Amino acid sequence: MVSRLRAVPVHVRLSWLLPLAFVLAALALAVTSPDEPRARFAHLALVDATLSTALVVLLLTPVAQRNWHAFLGVGLRGVALTALVFPEVRAYLWLDLMGLAVGGVLVGRGWRLPLPEGYSELDDLERLYALCGRLSRTPRLTRLPLYDLLLFRHLFVRPRLPEGQHFGTRRGATTGATLTLLVFGSAVEGLLAHVLLERWNPTAAWVWTGLNVAGLLWLLAYGRALATRPVTVGRRRLYLRSGLHWTGSTALANLEEAAPYGAGEDADALCIAIDVRPNVTLRFTEPVRLYGVYLTEREVRQVTLHLDDPAAFLRALNR
Repeated sequence: MVSRLRAVPVHVRLSWLLPLAFVLAALALAVTSPDEPRARFAHLALVDATLSTALVVLLLTPVAQRNWHAFLGVGLRGVALTALVFPEVRAYLWLDLMGLAVGGVLVGRGWRLPLPEGYSELDDLERLYALCGRLSRTPRLTRLPLYDLLLFRHLFVRPRLPEGQHFGTRRGATTGATLTLLVFGSAVEGLLAHVLLERWNPTAAWVWTGLNVAGLLWLLAYGRALATRPVTVGRRRLYLRSGLHWTGSTALANLEEAAPYGAGEDADALCIAIDVRPNVTLRFTEPVRLYGVYLTEREVRQVTLHLDDPAAFLRALNR
């Protein structure tokens, strides 16, 4: 960023001071003026701050990477942020309409983007990321609510598994007992915290209790996902899952080797076994992308995992 700023001519850098001074003056007038002029000055500050931000983005973006939807995104963020900061400008209906129009343009453009090749054969989390990631300029941040959406769905609906042979991954795991203890301890602690906080502020007590309940439901959904998402060997694709802690898939033709786990030679491989010891090692010709919790993402050529019946799994891969 510093190097880019230095590359900008001095007179251009100095020209940023004018819109900045205008913003500060408009904010000062908005604070010190009566209600009606205050709304107008806040409105001017909104327009100027948004345009100035777009100008800064334009000057700092290399010419080859400049595109119109980046500036639409700047405008949308500016309108949304200022509408939250300045309650006075919420009365301007055209601001909401402009925000909706810009959002509609970005969403419409995203829906027209083609889905990745082989989309229908991807795992459910991969499909969700590929489908909704087209609608955002920051697809990694979009995964935050999408991950929770899919995770909490396991509380009510069993996941639809791809066609093929399914292999369990939870034999010998103590995750159920661990989650039970965590839920019990959190419930007791949450109840005591609610009683103590209620003496100080009832609203704070209920906010804390709501967050605690959400955390407990998250743990239950996480445990249920571990129990209901097996590893699957399909006709043309291998689906690797450890609940929703690790999710990914690859073509069976990309599998280079499948062998029993060796503690020494396989120590550097990514272990996707949760709360159990790995007993199978997989090596791939091309890297495989695995999605972890929230923003976690890895591309690996070698993974270790646990199968309840490793011999049957190896036979299925070598058929």
